[in-house]
Amino acid sequence: MRPLLLFLLLLLGGQRVAAQLLPPLPVSTATGLVTYTDVVPTPGVVQASLLARARVWANRVSVPNKPPLAVNELGTDILIVAGTQAIEPINGSSPQTLYYLAQVALREGRYQYKFEELTLETGNTAGLATYQTAESYFAQNPLPKASGNSYATRFRKAFDEAVARAATTLHSALVTPLTIPNANGTEW
Repeated sequence: MRPLLLFLLLLLGGQRVAAQLLPPLPVSTATGLVTYTDVVPTPGVVQASLLARARVWANRVSVPNKPPLAVNELGTDILIVAGTQAIEPINGSSPQTLYYLAQVALREGRYQYKFEELTLETGNTAGLATYQTAESYFAQNPLPKASGNSYATRFRKAFDEAVARAATTLHSALVTPLTIPNANGTEW
């Protein structure tokens, strides 16, 4: 009876410790890369309007000298862009910029985004930028705790917030009309 009680205590205690950790990053089984993806409804927005809005968003977030690429496959407009998102600094050596490859598939009333090839830019002591993939950066450290003030916890939360801001910026661009309708209800 005692070994069973001890085993249950260890098991429940281990679950409590595991519950305190941040969830692992979403990794695609196909590519092995950290990948954020979702399908988002945009009721009442036609596909052509989604494409026009997505192009405006892509031009805002794209890396200089890397223009967005738009293709159409079987009635789905797909926009591919190499984008950037600032990461809130934690200290002087923390990554300052998140680079990503975004693929946005657009259909009538919905879109699907996929952010992958996430790369972190860090400044080093010589003032030069260094780059590291999210997979290699986060693989070096164990999962951080969900609470606490360690560097790993603060940076992981800042990383998650930067990805969420990128997705929110995309969503805001896709649900906001490019022009404001006038009193007649037309967009001119």
